[in-house]
Amino acid sequence: MRKIEWAPLNVPLRRRLETLSAFGVMFLFLFGELWLLLYYVYLLVFGGIWAKTFCVIYGIFIYFDRKAGVNCGRGQGVKWFRNMYWVRLFQSYFPAKLHKTVDLPADRNYIFAAFPHGVLGTGCFLSFATDTTGFSSQFPGIRSHVVTLDFHLLVPFFRELILSWGVASCSEQSINNLVQAPNDPKDPRNADGYTSNAAVIIVGGAAESLHCRPNNYRLVLKKRRGFCRIALKTGTPIVPVINFGELDIYDQADNPPGSRVRRFQEQFKATTGIAPVAFVGRGFFQYSFGMIPRRKPINTVIGAPVEVTKVVNPSKEDIEALHETFCAALEQLFETHKSKYIENCEGVKLVLE
Repeated sequence: MRKIEWAPLNVPLRRRLETLSAFGVMFLFLFGELWLLLYYVYLLVFGGIWAKTFCVIYGIFIYFDRKAGVNCGRGQGVKWFRNMYWVRLFQSYFPAKLHKTVDLPADRNYIFAAFPHGVLGTGCFLSFATDTTGFSSQFPGIRSHVVTLDFHLLVPFFRELILSWGVASCSEQSINNLVQAPNDPKDPRNADGYTSNAAVIIVGGAAESLHCRPNNYRLVLKKRRGFCRIALKTGTPIVPVINFGELDIYDQADNPPGSRVRRFQEQFKATTGIAPVAFVGRGFFQYSFGMIPRRKPINTVIGAPVEVTKVVNPSKEDIEALHETFCAALEQLFETHKSKYIENCEGVKLVLE
């Protein structure tokens, strides 16, 4: 039996609040959609006349607003919402930090290809869906849009939360809209002071989360070429991003390829698009198990862009060549910075599959 490591009693209030915030965010991401959907249905069926009227009107609004995620989301989101106190507590819980290696001019758009996914993409959420790690100050004029599956943007109430964080759809049409948006500061669409978009794609997606365990930098990338095709067709530079520490905040039950557990996970993912990761974190009063992420630093490193020449109808060879160039840039970024952010990094390798 595994020995339980208990948390000390004399923990400062700030740290208690950070732990509570971490629990709240994880609960929202894991169960919030289902809970909010059921709450909406409950109000619609069993609520009073005002609740039912609101739900009907809101349902009509969602229908007419269903393309919001495809149409670049809602700009940069809501500034005060991206900087709420409980979100800043969540950032300082790990803590999470953002590191840039080069300046990115705001006179063009970008595709940020981010790795690894981890359980919930925590590093990308904090660095690109909030301003708690200083993205707006380090890259002025660039809107960061984390992209996600369309169905997340249709769930009542939940959709308003993630749209307020600047989240957009991960469909090809949506990413095309983001990276082909005008960069002219006089354009009415740039009246918010931003002149550039960064579409943040967690390329490995749900499949990559099944590899999540400390220092297991096994990335799902070799067969993921869609972002390269879009980059070529639009002439958009691809920026490699690595979230060091993303894999350390959760462990996972053994699920080697071919095992019964892994087969179930992969079948469930193929059916629903969601990977049922058997993750292990910590609890409020002990560090051995639970749904709260472990207090490990997350360091998001943004590399130099891979320049792309526009090819309206790229061939397989064009896409393959760009993909290889990007993979080399990603590996170089990992090898250059791993000694700063990974303990005992000598045996840690980046594996692409």
